[in-house]
Amino acid sequence: MKNKIVGLIPSRLNSSRLFRKALLEVDGMPLVVHTYKRAKLSKYLNEIYICTDSDIISKVAKKYKCNVIQTGKNPTGTDRISEAAKKLK
Repeated sequence: MKNKIVGLIPSRLNSSRLFRKALLEVDGMPLVVHTYKRAKLSKYLNEIYICTDSDIISKVAKKYKCNVIQTGKNPTGTDRISEAAKKLK
């Protein structure tokens, strides 16, 4: 049986060094969506999710048809990934 490999992209709205970095547009598309689409090019990942505590990021990601897992207000990306992984099980 082949293992399913899932990619989890942590994203938050309140970046400390670059405010709202995930939503900054590059060529008309938010950075978090670019990240998602680049991950989709991987031949090793079966599923990809953006893990975020932000309703705004969730709404934007869904507009671009990205899979999203809403997390609590976790202090780190690692915490967001851990919570999302538990939700997927």
